[in-house]
This record gives sequence, structure tokens and C-alpha cells, in this order.
Amino acid sequence: MTSNSTRPRRARRSDAGADRLQRLTAARDRLDTEQAERRKREDAALADYATAAGEADAVITRRDAALADLDRQRQAVRDDAAAALAALEQRQTTVLAELHALGRRAEDLAALFDLPVKRVRALLREHRGHAATSANATPTAAMATAPVAAAPVPEPAPPAPVAG
Repeated sequence: MTSNSTRPRRARRSDAGADRLQRLTAARDRLDTEQAERRKREDAALADYATAAGEADAVITRRDAALADLDRQRQAVRDDAAAALAALEQRQTTVLAELHALGRRAEDLAALFDLPVKRVRALLREHRGHAATSANATPTAAMATAPVAAAPVPEPAPPAPVAG
């Protein structure tokens, strides 16, 4: 049998080694505590970020809804204005057609209302087309007195003297 004396014996921990182990353990515990505190601060920061992101999403949703509502309102205003303008243009066209039926030429009407002759002729054609398809084509007195444009209306010429 061989003796155990040939193998080196494991040295027992000295007091210096135990002090070092205690310092290392304390340092590790301190680092772990700092890391745990950092983790808590990170968790709080992440929670704050998530809350802000949720609030930002809510603001974006409100903004998009408000803009969509404004778009609907804008389109409604445009539609209402287009309908009102179309009705007013129809009244103006009726007045032009009445004046034309009373003997005013398209050139005279163009000069009177400061419109291009082509536009006056197009409006008169449009009115004839509406009058042909409409059962109620006669203009009313109220329509005939409606203002057509800001141009002044010339006074009629005095009757010519009759030679006798």
C-alpha cells in the first residue's frame, strides 16, 4: 500500500483567505443590489415610456378622427356651395334667356354683364336644352328680377319720334 504522504495535502483556508472571500462576497452582493436598483429604475422608465406611447396613440386617434370630421365638413361645405352656385347660375341663365327672348342679342348680353360671348351663347344653349326637357320652362317674375351680375343695367332708349 502506498502512503498518502506523497500527495500534497490541501491547505486549509487561512484567515486571510476567509477575509478575501468575505470581501468578494460583499462586493458581489453590492453589485447585485446596484443591479437590482438599476433594474427597478429601468422598469419604472419602461413603464413611463409605455404610458407615454399609449397616450401618444390616443392623441393620434383623436387627431385622425378630428381631421376626418373636418374633411367631411369641408366636403359638405363644398357640396352645399356647389349646389347654391348651380342654383344661382341657373337663375342668371334664366334671366339671360328672358332678355334674349325680349330681343337682346348674345353680344349685347355679353357686353351688358361683362361675360365672354362664348359663355353667353353656351348658357343660352344650356337654357334651351333645359327648357325643352322641363315641363315648367317659363320664368317667373321673381326670377326675372333677380340680380344677374354687378354690372349696371342700361336705361331703355326713348321712343323714336313718329313723322307725321
